[in-house]
Amino acid sequence: MKINPAQKIISLLFIALFSIVFSGNVFAQSTTGLTAIPPRLEITVKPGEVVTKEIKVRNESATDKVISTSVKDFIVTDDLGTPLQIESTDQSANRWAASSWIQISPTQLKLKAGETKSLVLTVIAPDDALAGGHYAMVLHTPQNDISMTQTGAAVQTNVGTLLYITVPGNINENASIKEFSAPKFSEYGPISFKTVITNLSDIHITPAGAINVYNTLGFQTAQIKLDNTNIFPYTSRDFINILQRKLMLGRYKAQINAIYGTTGQLLTATIFFWVIPYKLITLLLIIIVMVIVIVKLKKRTPPTSSETPQVEELEKELEDLKKKYQDKK
Repeated sequence: MKINPAQKIISLLFIALFSIVFSGNVFAQSTTGLTAIPPRLEITVKPGEVVTKEIKVRNESATDKVISTSVKDFIVTDDLGTPLQIESTDQSANRWAASSWIQISPTQLKLKAGETKSLVLTVIAPDDALAGGHYAMVLHTPQNDISMTQTGAAVQTNVGTLLYITVPGNINENASIKEFSAPKFSEYGPISFKTVITNLSDIHITPAGAINVYNTLGFQTAQIKLDNTNIFPYTSRDFINILQRKLMLGRYKAQINAIYGTTGQLLTATIFFWVIPYKLITLLLIIIVMVIVIVKLKKRTPPTSSETPQVEELEKELEDLKKKYQDKK
C-alpha cells in the first residue's frame, strides 16, 4: 500500500508524541566522556543484501566504564535537525525506521580510561525494503552513569552514531526553498540571511551551494557558502549565513543557488535589500555645507583697516618723490 506524504508526516508525529524520548542523547562526544567514531555513518544497501561496517567508541574520561550498546529509531521534527529517539514496536508505522535491520556485536564492553574499542555493525535489509532513506541510531550508554536535572529527574546520557541507510531504486527527490530573507533596509553590515529549505523527498538531502551578493552596478561583491547539512525527509532546515561586511552603500541583490539529489536538481531564489549609512552621509553633507559657507564668507569680507595706513604711506612717498623731481628742475 502506498502511503502519501501527509500520512507519513502524521504517522511520524504520532510516534514521536507517544514515544520515550531521552533528552540526554548526545552524538560524537558527551559529558559522559565517551566519543562515538564516526558520529555519522552513511550506508547503501540493496533489498535482501547484508552489509557489515566497523564503528568505534572511545573512553575519554579518567575512569573505567562499562558500556551497553543498543540500536534505536529516530526522527527529526524541528527546523534545526535535532534527532529524537523513538520507541515503537510497530515498525510499519514508521516508513523510515531501520533499527530492526541492524545488529551490533558486542552489545556490552568494558573500556579502560583512554581506551578505544571496535564494534561490528551488520545491516540486513529486508527483501521488500522500500527505496529511499532509512534511519537509526547506535547508542552507547555507560552503566551507573546517571545525572540529575534541576527538577530532580534522573537523566541517563548517551553518545552514539547516527546511521543514514539508503536503499537504491525509484526514489522521489524533491525540495523547495520555503524562505529566503534578509533585512530590507540596514544602516551598516553585517547582513544576516535566513534560508529555509524543505525536503519533500523519500530520502535525506544535502544541499550544496552559496549565496551570491551583487552591488548596484551588478558586480558580484561576495559569496557565502551554505553549510554541509542533511535535511531529513518531509522536514525543513534553517540556514543562517552572515555577510561580514561593515561599510556598504546602495541597493544589493542576493541570490541563492543550491543543488541537491543524485541528479543535481537546482534550488534558487533572489531578494533585494538596501544598505545606506544615512547618519554618516548626513554628517558629511553638514561638513561640506559648512566649508562652502566659510569660503563664501571669506570672499565677501572687505579689506581690514590695517591696510589703510600702508596705502597712505605709499601716497606720501610718491608725493615726496614728485617734489624732489620738481626741485631738481
